[in-house]
Amino acid sequence: DFWEAFIQDTDDMMRSQADSVKHHMIAGIPNSLRGYIWQIMSKSRNNGELVSEYRELLKRISPHEKSIQRDLARTFPTHEFFKDRDGEGQEALFNVTKAYSLFDQQVGYCQGLPFIVGGLLLHMPDDMAFCVLIKLMSQYGLRGQFMPQMELLHERLYQFEHILQQKLPQIHKHLEVQGVQPSMYASQWFLTLFSSKCPLYLAFRVFDMVLLEGSHVVLRFALALMFRNQHTLLNLDFEALVDFLNNSVFDTYKDDESGFVHDAYSMDVPSRLLTRLAKQHTNEAAREAKSQNQEENLRRINTELSSHVRRLEKSYRNLEHEHQEVTQQVIDAKMKVARMEDDSQQLRWQLSQAKTELEQLKTSMPAVEETQRQNKHLLQKNGHLESQLEDVEAVLISLKMNYAERESAYEEMRQKLHKAGIQ
Repeated sequence: DFWEAFIQDTDDMMRSQADSVKHHMIAGIPNSLRGYIWQIMSKSRNNGELVSEYRELLKRISPHEKSIQRDLARTFPTHEFFKDRDGEGQEALFNVTKAYSLFDQQVGYCQGLPFIVGGLLLHMPDDMAFCVLIKLMSQYGLRGQFMPQMELLHERLYQFEHILQQKLPQIHKHLEVQGVQPSMYASQWFLTLFSSKCPLYLAFRVFDMVLLEGSHVVLRFALALMFRNQHTLLNLDFEALVDFLNNSVFDTYKDDESGFVHDAYSMDVPSRLLTRLAKQHTNEAAREAKSQNQEENLRRINTELSSHVRRLEKSYRNLEHEHQEVTQQVIDAKMKVARMEDDSQQLRWQLSQAKTELEQLKTSMPAVEETQRQNKHLLQKNGHLESQLEDVEAVLISLKMNYAERESAYEEMRQKLHKAGIQ
């Protein structure tokens, strides 16, 4: 039996019977042996060191745990093994994804990775799935698709678009006219090895061939899908195209599992072409990065200049305000000077009047002195008269008193006479 012999001496058969191995892989690995054969092909079986590391990683806390937990229910939500919250499947899926996020902290966690992990878990225990995942990421080149910049994913999309243009130019032109880019549908194909929307029995055939030949075989399967569905695609517009390519494009192989692989390998995709396109993409990406750097530099300079202009405008507004204040101050000062000149004119006129009056006083000083002398003489004379007046007043008072006394004596005499006459 081929598979029994393959399990017994995998390395030798891979070297000496490569065509036979490929033939049997295209025909399909028995499902009961698939998980075991994946392990031996990836050289991850009986890797005690990785298993021990996995156990240690499970004891640690990952900064991505919330994101991983959130995506568990979205990974194969209808599959019996994964559908139960906190069930065995979701627990294993969480453990392997979390452990990898700690093992490779540059990648950490990326959506799409749980679908690959889930595909492995359906064929082997969680510790073995972790070991195979490490090999897929490091030796089979999947890691580049999950790095923060996703360099390998962009390369695959670039290769796919150019090969599609060569192999199926009508399809490529129709998609281009409709505005449908490969990133709108093929990104999930490549990130998940077709397992996110594709029936799992078809996705596992992709896993088989990736482990045999490398991650670049996903391009063959992508082309096979476009080839088999070309008549349908040519009759769809933008929205229908995007929906079909994301949800229904696999239906054509629903009952033709072998046909999916045979169609993929009927596509002639030379390794030299892939190498050339990869190099071409790298050069274009470098030019684009340089252009972006130049644009970013220009934007930075523009931002700095805009900021400088805003500062100058603010300074100009301040200077204009200050100029207005200074102008007002000058106007006020001129008005003040004018008022002071008026006051000065008035003071000069008053000074002139004072000088005139002073001259007049000087001229009339002798007459004033004569007047003062006369006044003095009059004052003295007045004083003498006042003294005489006082003497006259004293005599008058004395006379009045004498008169009053005589009047009193007279009245008294009269009364006595009156009394005497009566008697």
